[in-house]
Amino acid sequence: MERDDVILQVKSLKKYFPIEKGLLRRTVGHIKAVDDVSFEISKGEVLGLVGESGCGKTTLGRCILRAIDPTSGQVILRTHEDDTVDITRLDKKQMRALRKEMQLVFQDPFSSLSPRMTVLDIIGEPLWAQGVRGKALESQVKELASLVGLNTGHLNRYPNAFSGGQRQRIGIARALATNPNLIVADEPVSALDVSIQAQILNLLQDLQEKLGLTYLFIAHDLSVVEHIADRVAVMYVGKIIELAETETLYLNPKHPYTEALLSAVPKPDPRLQEAQIILSGEVANPADPPSGCYFHPRCKYAKDRCEQETPELREVLPGHFVSCHFAEELELEGVSL
Repeated sequence: MERDDVILQVKSLKKYFPIEKGLLRRTVGHIKAVDDVSFEISKGEVLGLVGESGCGKTTLGRCILRAIDPTSGQVILRTHEDDTVDITRLDKKQMRALRKEMQLVFQDPFSSLSPRMTVLDIIGEPLWAQGVRGKALESQVKELASLVGLNTGHLNRYPNAFSGGQRQRIGIARALATNPNLIVADEPVSALDVSIQAQILNLLQDLQEKLGLTYLFIAHDLSVVEHIADRVAVMYVGKIIELAETETLYLNPKHPYTEALLSAVPKPDPRLQEAQIILSGEVANPADPPSGCYFHPRCKYAKDRCEQETPELREVLPGHFVSCHFAEELELEGVSL
Protein backbone atom coordinates (compact mmCIF):
# COMPACT_ATOMS: atom_id res chain seq x y z
CA MET A 1 0.00 0.00 0.00
CA GLU A 2 1.39 3.41 -0.99
CA ARG A 3 1.96 6.07 1.68
CA ASP A 4 0.10 9.34 1.21
CA ASP A 5 3.17 11.49 1.87
CA VAL A 6 5.42 9.90 -0.77
CA ILE A 7 6.23 12.38 -3.57
CA LEU A 8 8.57 10.16 -5.62
CA GLN A 9 8.89 6.39 -5.96
CA VAL A 10 11.69 4.90 -8.05
CA LYS A 11 11.25 1.19 -8.73
CA SER A 12 13.90 -1.06 -10.32
CA LEU A 13 15.16 1.78 -12.51
CA LYS A 14 17.81 0.92 -15.10
CA LYS A 15 19.68 2.93 -17.69
CA TYR A 16 21.98 0.96 -20.00
CA PHE A 17 23.90 2.76 -22.74
CA PRO A 18 24.74 0.52 -25.73
CA ILE A 19 28.35 -0.01 -26.79
CA GLU A 20 28.50 -0.08 -30.58
CA LYS A 21 31.34 -1.19 -32.85
CA GLY A 22 32.06 -1.66 -36.53
CA LEU A 23 30.63 -0.06 -39.65
CA LEU A 24 27.21 -1.53 -38.95
CA ARG A 25 27.28 -0.16 -35.39
CA ARG A 26 26.47 -3.52 -33.83
CA THR A 27 25.73 -3.49 -30.11
CA VAL A 28 28.46 -5.51 -28.40
CA GLY A 29 27.69 -4.62 -24.79
CA HIS A 30 26.15 -2.09 -22.43
CA ILE A 31 27.33 0.48 -19.91
CA LYS A 32 25.17 -0.07 -16.84
CA ALA A 33 25.02 3.54 -15.64
CA VAL A 34 21.97 2.93 -13.43
CA ASP A 35 21.44 -0.69 -12.46
CA ASP A 36 18.20 -1.69 -10.70
CA VAL A 37 17.78 1.30 -8.33
CA SER A 38 14.78 1.64 -6.00
CA PHE A 39 13.95 4.26 -3.35
CA GLU A 40 11.28 6.77 -2.37
CA ILE A 41 11.20 10.38 -1.16
CA SER A 42 8.50 11.77 1.14
CA LYS A 43 6.97 15.24 0.92
CA GLY A 44 9.24 17.87 2.46
CA GLU A 45 12.19 15.48 2.68
CA VAL A 46 15.75 15.98 1.43
CA LEU A 47 17.37 12.78 0.17
CA GLY A 48 21.12 13.08 -0.39
CA LEU A 49 22.62 10.95 -3.15
CA VAL A 50 26.40 10.54 -2.85
CA GLY A 51 29.20 8.59 -4.50
CA GLU A 52 32.37 8.94 -6.56
CA SER A 53 32.37 10.64 -9.95
CA GLY A 54 31.06 8.27 -12.61
CA CYS A 55 28.91 6.18 -10.26
CA GLY A 56 25.68 7.16 -12.05
CA LYS A 57 24.29 9.89 -9.77
CA THR A 58 23.64 12.46 -12.49
CA THR A 59 22.29 9.84 -14.90
CA LEU A 60 19.85 8.70 -12.21
CA GLY A 61 18.70 12.28 -11.64
CA ARG A 62 18.17 12.87 -15.35
CA CYS A 63 16.24 9.60 -15.72
CA ILE A 64 13.94 10.69 -12.89
CA LEU A 65 13.27 13.96 -14.72
CA ARG A 66 12.96 12.15 -18.09
CA ALA A 67 15.74 14.33 -19.48
CA ILE A 68 16.94 10.94 -20.74
CA ASP A 69 14.74 7.90 -21.11
CA PRO A 70 15.42 4.99 -18.74
CA THR A 71 15.92 1.50 -20.14
CA SER A 72 13.36 0.01 -17.73
CA GLY A 73 11.74 0.53 -14.35
CA GLN A 74 9.22 3.00 -12.96
CA VAL A 75 9.39 6.62 -11.77
CA ILE A 76 6.13 7.43 -9.98
CA LEU A 77 5.49 11.08 -9.14
CA ARG A 78 2.69 12.51 -7.00
CA THR A 79 1.36 15.70 -8.58
CA HIS A 80 -0.20 18.82 -7.05
CA GLU A 81 -3.59 17.34 -7.92
CA ASP A 82 -2.64 14.37 -5.67
CA ASP A 83 -2.53 12.00 -8.64
CA THR A 84 0.24 9.43 -9.01
CA VAL A 85 1.79 9.24 -12.47
CA ASP A 86 4.41 6.84 -13.84
CA ILE A 87 6.38 9.30 -15.94
CA THR A 88 8.25 6.55 -17.81
CA ARG A 89 5.00 5.78 -19.67
CA LEU A 90 4.19 9.32 -20.78
CA ASP A 91 4.65 10.59 -24.33
CA LYS A 92 6.34 13.93 -25.12
CA LYS A 93 3.12 15.94 -24.99
CA GLN A 94 2.12 14.49 -21.64
CA MET A 95 5.64 15.05 -20.27
CA ARG A 96 5.57 18.68 -21.37
CA ALA A 97 2.46 19.25 -19.26
CA LEU A 98 4.10 17.55 -16.27
CA ARG A 99 7.43 19.42 -16.43
CA LYS A 100 6.17 22.09 -14.03
CA GLU A 101 5.92 19.45 -11.29
CA MET A 102 9.68 18.78 -11.21
CA GLN A 103 12.65 21.02 -11.84
CA LEU A 104 16.46 20.81 -11.96
CA VAL A 105 19.09 23.02 -10.34
CA PHE A 106 22.21 22.61 -12.49
CA GLN A 107 25.77 22.06 -11.30
CA ASP A 108 27.42 24.83 -13.30
CA PRO A 109 25.86 28.29 -12.83
CA PHE A 110 28.02 29.66 -15.66
CA SER A 111 26.94 27.36 -18.51
CA SER A 112 23.33 26.79 -17.39
CA LEU A 113 22.22 30.41 -17.98
CA SER A 114 21.86 31.86 -21.47
CA PRO A 115 24.25 34.82 -21.92
CA ARG A 116 21.76 36.39 -24.35
CA MET A 117 18.87 36.57 -21.88
CA THR A 118 18.36 39.01 -19.02
CA VAL A 119 17.67 37.75 -15.52
CA LEU A 120 14.04 38.80 -15.96
CA ASP A 121 13.76 36.60 -19.07
CA ILE A 122 15.62 33.65 -17.50
CA ILE A 123 13.47 33.47 -14.36
CA GLY A 124 10.34 34.39 -16.28
CA GLU A 125 10.73 31.79 -19.04
CA PRO A 126 8.94 28.98 -17.13
CA LEU A 127 6.14 31.42 -16.25
CA TRP A 128 5.87 32.48 -19.91
CA ALA A 129 5.52 28.82 -20.86
CA GLN A 130 2.54 28.60 -18.50
CA GLY A 131 0.85 31.60 -20.10
CA VAL A 132 1.83 34.32 -17.62
CA ARG A 133 2.39 37.66 -19.38
CA GLY A 134 3.02 41.36 -18.83
CA LYS A 135 2.89 42.92 -15.37
CA ALA A 136 1.88 39.64 -13.74
CA LEU A 137 5.04 37.95 -15.05
CA GLU A 138 7.28 40.82 -13.94
CA SER A 139 5.67 40.84 -10.50
CA GLN A 140 6.17 37.11 -10.00
CA VAL A 141 9.79 37.30 -11.18
CA LYS A 142 10.49 40.09 -8.67
CA GLU A 143 8.92 38.00 -5.93
CA LEU A 144 11.07 34.99 -6.86
CA ALA A 145 14.23 37.11 -7.09
CA SER A 146 13.58 38.58 -3.67
CA LEU A 147 12.91 35.10 -2.27
CA VAL A 148 16.39 33.88 -3.26
CA GLY A 149 18.18 37.05 -2.13
CA LEU A 150 18.68 38.83 -5.47
CA ASN A 151 18.45 42.58 -5.96
CA THR A 152 15.21 43.18 -7.86
CA GLY A 153 16.72 46.31 -9.38
CA HIS A 154 19.18 44.18 -11.37
CA LEU A 155 16.67 42.06 -13.31
CA ASN A 156 17.49 43.71 -16.64
CA ARG A 157 21.15 42.76 -16.42
CA TYR A 158 22.73 39.77 -18.17
CA PRO A 159 24.34 36.77 -16.39
CA ASN A 160 27.90 38.01 -17.04
CA ALA A 161 27.25 40.83 -14.56
CA PHE A 162 26.81 38.37 -11.69
CA SER A 163 29.11 36.23 -9.57
CA GLY A 164 28.88 32.43 -9.44
CA GLY A 165 26.82 32.48 -6.25
CA GLN A 166 24.42 35.06 -7.67
CA ARG A 167 24.05 33.03 -10.87
CA GLN A 168 23.17 29.95 -8.85
CA ARG A 169 20.52 32.00 -7.04
CA ILE A 170 19.11 32.89 -10.48
CA GLY A 171 19.03 29.17 -11.35
CA ILE A 172 17.24 28.37 -8.09
CA ALA A 173 14.67 31.13 -8.70
CA ARG A 174 14.04 29.71 -12.18
CA ALA A 175 13.51 26.24 -10.69
CA LEU A 176 11.00 27.63 -8.17
CA ALA A 177 8.99 29.51 -10.82
CA THR A 178 6.65 26.61 -11.56
CA ASN A 179 6.05 25.75 -7.87
CA PRO A 180 7.44 22.21 -8.40
CA ASN A 181 6.65 19.18 -6.27
CA LEU A 182 10.22 17.89 -6.65
CA ILE A 183 13.57 19.62 -7.20
CA VAL A 184 16.62 17.66 -8.31
CA ALA A 185 19.71 19.59 -7.24
CA ASP A 186 22.65 18.17 -9.20
CA GLU A 187 25.88 19.14 -7.37
CA PRO A 188 24.49 22.69 -6.91
CA VAL A 189 27.46 23.99 -4.89
CA SER A 190 30.46 22.04 -6.26
CA ALA A 191 31.41 24.78 -8.76
CA LEU A 192 31.34 27.53 -6.13
CA ASP A 193 33.90 28.86 -3.67
CA VAL A 194 33.71 27.31 -0.20
CA SER A 195 32.43 30.52 1.42
CA ILE A 196 29.68 30.80 -1.21
CA GLN A 197 28.79 27.11 -0.86
CA ALA A 198 27.62 27.72 2.70
CA GLN A 199 25.41 30.60 1.58
CA ILE A 200 23.72 28.55 -1.15
CA LEU A 201 23.24 25.57 1.19
CA ASN A 202 21.65 27.84 3.79
CA LEU A 203 19.40 29.32 1.09
CA LEU A 204 18.27 25.86 -0.05
CA GLN A 205 17.54 24.89 3.55
CA ASP A 206 15.60 28.09 4.22
CA LEU A 207 13.53 27.62 1.04
CA GLN A 208 12.88 24.00 1.92
CA GLU A 209 11.55 24.95 5.35
CA LYS A 210 9.60 27.98 4.13
CA LEU A 211 8.00 26.38 1.06
CA GLY A 212 7.94 22.71 2.11
CA LEU A 213 10.12 21.73 -0.84
CA THR A 214 11.22 18.18 -1.60
CA TYR A 215 14.81 17.69 -2.83
CA LEU A 216 16.89 14.97 -4.38
CA PHE A 217 20.28 16.47 -3.53
CA ILE A 218 23.13 14.96 -5.58
CA ALA A 219 26.71 15.46 -4.35
CA HIS A 220 30.09 13.77 -4.06
CA ASP A 221 31.03 15.58 -0.85
CA LEU A 222 29.59 13.98 2.28
CA SER A 223 30.46 17.03 4.39
CA VAL A 224 28.03 19.04 2.21
CA VAL A 225 25.23 16.46 2.34
CA GLU A 226 25.53 16.19 6.13
CA HIS A 227 24.06 19.68 6.62
CA ILE A 228 21.02 19.44 4.36
CA ALA A 229 19.88 15.82 3.95
CA ASP A 230 17.35 13.95 6.09
CA ARG A 231 18.45 10.64 4.60
CA VAL A 232 21.48 9.64 2.53
CA ALA A 233 21.77 7.07 -0.28
CA VAL A 234 25.27 5.91 -1.23
CA MET A 235 25.77 4.86 -4.86
CA TYR A 236 28.52 2.70 -6.36
CA VAL A 237 28.75 1.64 -10.04
CA GLY A 238 25.09 2.25 -10.79
CA LYS A 239 23.68 0.68 -7.61
CA ILE A 240 22.53 2.04 -4.27
CA ILE A 241 24.57 0.12 -1.70
CA GLU A 242 23.47 1.86 1.51
CA LEU A 243 20.49 4.02 2.50
CA ALA A 244 19.74 5.38 5.96
CA GLU A 245 18.91 8.49 7.96
CA THR A 246 21.81 10.92 7.86
CA GLU A 247 22.82 10.66 11.52
CA THR A 248 22.57 6.86 11.48
CA LEU A 249 24.67 6.50 8.34
CA TYR A 250 27.40 8.88 9.50
CA LEU A 251 27.69 7.43 13.00
CA ASN A 252 27.15 3.78 12.14
CA PRO A 253 27.91 2.91 8.49
CA LYS A 254 27.25 -0.69 7.49
CA HIS A 255 28.99 -0.87 4.11
CA PRO A 256 32.81 -0.75 3.71
CA TYR A 257 32.52 1.72 0.83
CA THR A 258 30.53 4.13 2.99
CA GLU A 259 33.18 3.78 5.71
CA ALA A 260 35.88 4.76 3.19
CA LEU A 261 33.89 7.79 1.97
CA LEU A 262 33.30 8.96 5.55
CA SER A 263 37.00 8.67 6.38
CA ALA A 264 37.67 11.39 3.79
CA VAL A 265 35.33 13.90 5.47
CA PRO A 266 37.56 16.63 6.97
CA LYS A 267 37.32 17.20 10.73
CA PRO A 268 37.05 20.78 12.08
CA ASP A 269 39.80 20.02 14.62
CA PRO A 270 43.00 18.67 12.97
CA ARG A 271 43.86 16.81 16.19
CA LEU A 272 40.76 14.68 15.67
CA GLN A 273 41.65 13.80 12.08
CA GLU A 274 41.92 10.04 11.67
CA ALA A 275 43.79 8.15 8.98
CA GLN A 276 41.92 8.20 5.68
CA ILE A 277 41.04 4.84 4.20
CA ILE A 278 42.75 4.56 0.81
CA LEU A 279 40.90 2.07 -1.36
CA SER A 280 43.02 -0.21 -3.51
CA GLY A 281 42.38 -0.71 -7.22
CA GLU A 282 40.09 1.26 -9.50
CA VAL A 283 36.35 1.85 -9.59
CA ALA A 284 34.66 -1.07 -11.33
CA ASN A 285 33.95 -0.69 -15.04
CA PRO A 286 30.14 -0.32 -15.50
CA ALA A 287 30.51 -1.91 -18.94
CA ASP A 288 32.16 -5.00 -17.44
CA PRO A 289 31.51 -5.10 -13.68
CA PRO A 290 33.04 -7.87 -11.55
CA SER A 291 31.00 -10.88 -10.51
CA GLY A 292 29.24 -10.90 -7.15
CA CYS A 293 29.54 -7.68 -5.18
CA TYR A 294 30.85 -4.91 -7.43
CA PHE A 295 32.93 -3.55 -4.55
CA HIS A 296 34.68 -6.81 -3.56
CA PRO A 297 37.95 -6.22 -5.53
CA ARG A 298 38.58 -3.09 -3.41
CA CYS A 299 37.15 -4.31 -0.09
CA LYS A 300 39.51 -5.34 2.71
CA TYR A 301 36.69 -7.34 4.33
CA ALA A 302 35.84 -9.37 1.19
CA LYS A 303 35.39 -13.15 1.38
CA ASP A 304 34.78 -15.86 -1.22
CA ARG A 305 31.01 -15.34 -1.03
CA CYS A 306 31.44 -11.68 -2.05
CA GLU A 307 33.04 -12.74 -5.33
CA GLN A 308 30.37 -15.31 -6.12
CA GLU A 309 27.03 -13.85 -4.94
CA THR A 310 25.52 -10.42 -5.65
CA PRO A 311 24.18 -8.96 -2.37
CA GLU A 312 20.65 -7.58 -2.30
CA LEU A 313 19.80 -4.22 -0.78
CA ARG A 314 18.15 -5.31 2.46
CA GLU A 315 16.97 -3.75 5.70
CA VAL A 316 19.44 -4.66 8.47
CA LEU A 317 18.02 -2.16 10.99
CA PRO A 318 14.76 -0.15 10.91
CA GLY A 319 15.13 2.27 7.99
CA HIS A 320 18.75 1.22 7.34
CA PHE A 321 19.27 -0.62 4.04
CA VAL A 322 22.61 -2.15 3.03
CA SER A 323 23.88 -4.21 0.10
CA CYS A 324 26.52 -6.29 1.89
CA HIS A 325 26.56 -9.99 2.86
CA PHE A 326 28.28 -9.28 6.18
CA ALA A 327 26.68 -5.97 7.21
CA GLU A 328 25.63 -7.31 10.62
CA GLU A 329 29.09 -8.70 11.40
CA LEU A 330 31.32 -5.79 10.43
CA GLU A 331 32.30 -3.13 12.97
CA LEU A 332 32.95 -0.07 10.83
CA GLU A 333 34.13 3.42 11.79
CA GLY A 334 31.78 6.35 11.37
CA VAL A 335 32.18 10.07 12.04
CA SER A 336 30.55 12.29 14.63
CA LEU A 337 28.24 15.03 13.34
